[in-house]
Amino acid sequence: MNKIIFLNGCGSSGKTSIARSIQHLSNESWLTFGIDTFISMTPFPCKDKGDAGYFSFIPGKNDRGPMMRVETGPKGDQLFGLMPDFENLLATRGNNLIIDEVLFGDIYLKSYIKTLQNHIVYFVGVFCELPVMQEREILRRDRSIGLSNDQVDRIHKGLRQYDLIVDTTNASPFEVSKQILAFLDEHPAPQGFLTMRKELQS
Repeated sequence: MNKIIFLNGCGSSGKTSIARSIQHLSNESWLTFGIDTFISMTPFPCKDKGDAGYFSFIPGKNDRGPMMRVETGPKGDQLFGLMPDFENLLATRGNNLIIDEVLFGDIYLKSYIKTLQNHIVYFVGVFCELPVMQEREILRRDRSIGLSNDQVDRIHKGLRQYDLIVDTTNASPFEVSKQILAFLDEHPAPQGFLTMRKELQS
């Protein structure tokens, strides 16, 4: 069985930087894989290619500032629904994985729980205060402004039994990565996915 670090958090919460830091710091080899990997496969901009069925961006606003909601269409649901299968294949072929995900609701999570049952999965919740994520969106220039504002109330709701929760508000990716790697060393048998699997079977 191979090890999987499953990072779930809002866009701009620091997941990708954490994944790269783990690759650098760990004595083991890790592949990174996530939602951005699949998004990069789609035509862009989707609306100009006649392929809005993958996903679309819906702007809005609340008392915290601009919002940007991502809605997947039929093609997007079909494409993103394949992610657990791809990740299972990579892990089954002998690779340790770091999954970089943004989980809305429980549909995809339930698929991960079922599909990755033969691997050791560390389910890590990546938290960050909203003002910091909003600043990162502006500074990065490769994010739609308002994504974190929409996601912050949804990403960590529902069926979530994290093995570890980390906060990137004031900690660097390297500091958080060291925390995650120390947790792996101290906990060879993570329970998050096992607990959720039992809940689904009961």
